[in-house]
Amino acid sequence: SVPVGEYLKGKIFYGIKTGFNEAFVIDKETKNRLIKEDNKSKEIIKPFLAGRDIKRYKKPESDKYLIFTKRGIDIEHYPAVKRHLEQYKKQLMPKPKEFKGDKWEGRKTGNYKWYEIQDAVDYYAEFEKPKIIIPAIVKSASYCWDENKFYSNDKTSIIQTEDKYLLGILNSSACDFYLKSIAATKRGGYFEYKPMYVSKLPVPK
Repeated sequence: SVPVGEYLKGKIFYGIKTGFNEAFVIDKETKNRLIKEDNKSKEIIKPFLAGRDIKRYKKPESDKYLIFTKRGIDIEHYPAVKRHLEQYKKQLMPKPKEFKGDKWEGRKTGNYKWYEIQDAVDYYAEFEKPKIIIPAIVKSASYCWDENKFYSNDKTSIIQTEDKYLLGILNSSACDFYLKSIAATKRGGYFEYKPMYVSKLPVPK
């Protein structure tokens, strides 16, 4: 066998951390309103999954959406989205490096603008391709297949691949037995299915 990390050449990616989901994660009604106000809004509104939405082999479903304002975006091209985010501006502001106080109402220090997703997601194109989605903390193997261009949160990771053989291997009881021997444990019988552990799982040649 070869380890998953070698099999994939290290291409396991973390889900998206916005820094303030209340602003960036919206429901269907809000999505429709923003698109009605400005049709260009649909360019940056993506179907969005949380870790709890991922079930073993099941087609993922969600009624949530992500406003994906990646680094370098020109927010002036999306006026409806800008208006929506402005109501959370105080909570979205990155903490200045020179800030000395104890309490900062916004997000952590970083090289991002107030309307941008907190973490740089340079690999965002991988979410648009066929992939395996992995929930970060579950009791047993819960890998699912997605071809519907879902983006997913920081309680997940993804493997961009068209290899359904790999999906079967990862969901197998043998592979899961091995992961539980190396992964960190959580209270209540949960395990961490994070890239550092998944990358060590054996894929038979």
